[in-house]
Amino acid sequence: MNVLRRLSPAALFTALVFVFLYLPIGVVMVNSVNADESLIGWGGFTLDWYDQALSDERVRDGFVTSVQVALLSSAISLVIAVAAGLWARRASMRARRMMDATTYMRIVLPEVVLALALFLVLTRYEIGLGVPTIVAGHVVFNSAYATLIIQARLATMGTTLEEAAADLGATPWRRFRRVTLPMLMPAVLVAALLTLSFSFDDVVTSLFLGGANAETLPVYLLGLIRVRVTPEVNAIATGVMTITLVTFALAALVMSVRGAAGVREAKQLARAER
Repeated sequence: MNVLRRLSPAALFTALVFVFLYLPIGVVMVNSVNADESLIGWGGFTLDWYDQALSDERVRDGFVTSVQVALLSSAISLVIAVAAGLWARRASMRARRMMDATTYMRIVLPEVVLALALFLVLTRYEIGLGVPTIVAGHVVFNSAYATLIIQARLATMGTTLEEAAADLGATPWRRFRRVTLPMLMPAVLVAALLTLSFSFDDVVTSLFLGGANAETLPVYLLGLIRVRVTPEVNAIATGVMTITLVTFALAALVMSVRGAAGVREAKQLARAER
């Protein structure tokens, strides 16, 4: 009680928000190792539900499909983001504003609207739904996030090294491969990890564009909870959440390492100027 009295209303409200956000996640994780199949009470610790989930063929197929979609959409999104970022450096102000508008539009618009629009276009032209269409749908929003990350990195990069390479006779492709790309690599890695995470756990776009030919793991999980929430469902959800958290943690680690390296470079540059 004394602790609650010391807390300000803002701190108490923040604590309640965190409780409501993370308590359900904690319940899912606990129930994934609960031996009580009915989930009414605690029946002891067990990992049988994870074994049951891994032995489910649809779970394995959904995981493979999710990985394929995530890898393909991330690779395509990175190519688009790097190309757009490099083009924007030399584009006019009006062209850059147009590109920024389309980039933010893909982020601001509800995902269900984008997914429905793509679904209607694909069905209008009788294009079969499956993994390629899911990848195309994921690229729509993944490329927007990747573009923002790449642009943020390009904004802090100078052109001195690239100009020096050009003066030494390097071709545009060689300048990009030996100078620009290594300087962009931390941002590319962060964008890759984030887009992999966004694509792997996406439900809406995968549900609209998968059809009967492709089913990702989150879509299969959604189908399971419509019938009944079982310990196996909790185990699958915990596995998906763990993969997402690991990719986010790796992205945060890369950003922190890059930030520390940037501070060291700035200090070395300041010493050299003295």
